[in-house]
Parts: sequence; C-alpha cells; structure tokens
Amino acid sequence: MRAVLACLLLLAAPPARAALAYVTNQGDDSVSVVDTATGAIVQTDGVGAKPAGVAVAADGRHVYVTNPEGRSGSILERRDGRLSAVAEVPAGAGPLGVAVSPRDGRVFVADWYGDTVAVLDAAGSNMGTVKVGQSPSGLAIDPAGTRLYVANRESDTLSVIDLGDLHTLATVPVGHAPFGVTLQGGRAFVANVQSGDVSVVDTGTLTEARRLKVGDFPYAVAVTPDGSRILVTNQHGGTLSVFDGAFAPLPDIPVGDYPEGIAMSADGARAYVAVWMDNRLAEIDVAAGKVVRKIKVGESPRAFGAFLAPP
Repeated sequence: MRAVLACLLLLAAPPARAALAYVTNQGDDSVSVVDTATGAIVQTDGVGAKPAGVAVAADGRHVYVTNPEGRSGSILERRDGRLSAVAEVPAGAGPLGVAVSPRDGRVFVADWYGDTVAVLDAAGSNMGTVKVGQSPSGLAIDPAGTRLYVANRESDTLSVIDLGDLHTLATVPVGHAPFGVTLQGGRAFVANVQSGDVSVVDTGTLTEARRLKVGDFPYAVAVTPDGSRILVTNQHGGTLSVFDGAFAPLPDIPVGDYPEGIAMSADGARAYVAVWMDNRLAEIDVAAGKVVRKIKVGESPRAFGAFLAPP
C-alpha cells in the first residue's frame, strides 16, 4: 500500500520547470528571454548600449545587465511572467562583469576602465567601490555570499574580496589575460584569454593549483554541479574544451563562430552557450558531448555571466 501511495504521489507531483536564459545581445541592445524547455523566445527587451554582462538575483525576479558603451546598468524585474525594465543606472566608465550576492542582494559591477568594482544596492544606488587590478572583467560570488572573485585581465590576477568589509583577502597570480571566472566545489576556474588555458585556483589556500590547456582565446567556464564535467568556450576556436572531474581532457565540442558566455543547468545535463557570430544560443547535451539544438536570439549575443535562472 505504501508503495502504491508513493507512486501516486510521484505521478501527481508537478514536473520540474526548466530554466529561463537571459541572453544579452550586444548587436541590437536587447536581452532575449529563452524558455530552455521549448527553445522559444518568450520575450525580447531593450536595454542600454551594447549590453554584455548579465546576472540574476537569487529569487529569479531581478535581472541585472551591464551596458559598456552606455556606461550604465539596466535593472529588469520579472512580474506575472513578464520582464520589464525598471531602471538604467550609472555603472562606471566601462561596466562589464556583474554578480549579485545571494546573501543580501547587493550588486557588484566590474569597471574595466576604472580598475574598480562598484557596489550597488538592489535598486541600483551606489554604495561605494572596491579597488582591484587592471581591467576587471568576470565576477563570481561564492554560494554563501561571503567572497567575491574578480578576474583582472591586464594584471594577470584574480582578486578575492571579503564581502563583509570589502577588503582584499588575496591577489592570486593566474594566466595571461584572465576573463571569465566560475566557482565550483572549492575551486575557482579562470579562463585566460591570451595564454590559452584555465587556471584552477584552490579557494581554501587561495593559490593556483593547476592549469588546463584549452583552445584559442578561452572566454568563460561552466562546471557541472557534481564537478564531473568542465566546459570552456574558445572564442577563436569555435569549440568547447571539455574535461572530466579528474581534469582529463575529453573531445572538443564544435559549437559555431565565437562562443562566449556559457551556463550550466541545475542538474548538469545541459549547458547553454552564446555563439556571438551565429546569433544563436547553443544547447549542449553534456553527457553526449554534442550540440542538440541551436536557438536564434538577437544580434551578437554575449551572455557574459550567470544567465540561467528559474522561471
């Protein structure tokens, strides 16, 4: 009887809802909202000039976009299934990477030209800045909301910031021209554009533990939640470099011209890649190591940041 009841409850449970992908389109100043279950574009919203970075708040309601040429950040809010722009705020001379604290909702924006990270409240009001290395680009915050990791492209370093009092805990040397940074399982994965590799930084010791050789001009990294697969976008190679959990290389995955931002689904079964020159979002079957769908989005998609969120 218990087994029958368990089966009935399982059948009655609603299916898991697929994530939405918020894809910044630099060529037409927009964000495409993609239903990853169906591949449909459910909405396209205008934002500031030449959007690049994107991050979604932990509640999935607020989306933050950086507009490098507009020197601004766009704040969008999801209500009743629709996304609406609520504000465009100043964000430094060259806003690029963006991340949202899961702990208190503060928003952090890398200023490429100012060599700083701006600290904003959830409404976009400036709360101060943090000095980092030259040309900060990618940002990542640990799940507890206690540390911010900043890739400094022209300094060849990774800044680690304590989010309690905003002081620098460490400045870690990495490869040449670090850009995207991703956290998983006690490690920070940093894509080094000009040295063609990924630095694996131990977040406990705050030292570089190893380098992974990848393709031409690596841009960003995604890792499955269990750490069993590491995927790296190679801009000039048109591929993803793939590694298993022991850092052994697996066959590359061709994805199209100039892959940039990449994000992993919550279950690690799918990865999504913004393919800049193709105007597509490529869906990757991670286990099979192949593209299973390409979704047309706006012009010149970048999706630099954590662009997947619950519906």
